Amino acid sequence: MQCDYYLPEAGISEMKLHNGIENIDHPVIASADLDATRKQFERLGFTVPPRGSHIEWGTGNLCIMLPDDYIEVRGIIDASRFTMHLDTHLEKHGEGLMGVAFGTSDVKHSFEQATANGIKTGELRQLRRNFEHPEGWTQPSFELFSPDADDIEGLMHVVVIQHLTPELTRRPDFLSHANGCMGINELSGTIVDVGSCATKMRRLLGSDAVAENDDGVLLTVPSGQTIRLRTADTPGLVSMTLRVADRQVVADLFGQSGIAFEFDGQNIRISPDDACGAALVFTEKAPA
Repeated sequence: MQCDYYLPEAGISEMKLHNGIENIDHPVIASADLDATRKQFERLGFTVPPRGSHIEWGTGNLCIMLPDDYIEVRGIIDASRFTMHLDTHLEKHGEGLMGVAFGTSDVKHSFEQATANGIKTGELRQLRRNFEHPEGWTQPSFELFSPDADDIEGLMHVVVIQHLTPELTRRPDFLSHANGCMGINELSGTIVDVGSCATKMRRLLGSDAVAENDDGVLLTVPSGQTIRLRTADTPGLVSMTLRVADRQVVADLFGQSGIAFEFDGQNIRISPDDACGAALVFTEKAPA
């Protein structure tokens, strides 16, 4: 269903930071098999860096790096250790989008603002992960906090994150993709209650960031990236729209790889079956 949203009066460049949130830093995809998922995304034309493993937990990830954001695919590599409830998520929801990380350049200030605005934030944590390069492991570090589930209706799981060592993960050779992918434009999903979601998102992202009508909510962060949430019986994140340099390059690559796709005259869409449970849309359009 097409929704006609009432967009915020402030333009993107005029939006004030709320709780220090600047952009969609990365969406998170749950994977039941990281090795199989690596092969899937390589077929889609992505450069997939070496695996990362969380030092504190039994989970690992594949981080597909883009110039200003990235896609995290998270899986279990040691089920005997704490998995941050990824095992429970996979049992309940299966593979697919499971949450979003918002980026900030000052997470301590973001944490203080969010707490002052009544968001249950838990603790501010500094974490590391092993980045398993063949030539030797490195340990990127980051600092984050996680708003309580009651404060993030529609987004499944949220963290607000600041990368402390971006040079370790955003290497030039990781940023070049055969499909020409340049960034994340939009996430989309479903919610049950428009009014409840809009109220909570105003507290998290600010009034300028939230537009609503009877059918859904549109969230816009200062980077111009959006999250589009429409009403349905079952809530959750469903799809991701990625910006590419040339959609014909994408179409040709998918044709060579035997990946089925739909083309609506403007965008290319592939099935969740070909992207670890997440529907992917490829567009040449810049963020709104």
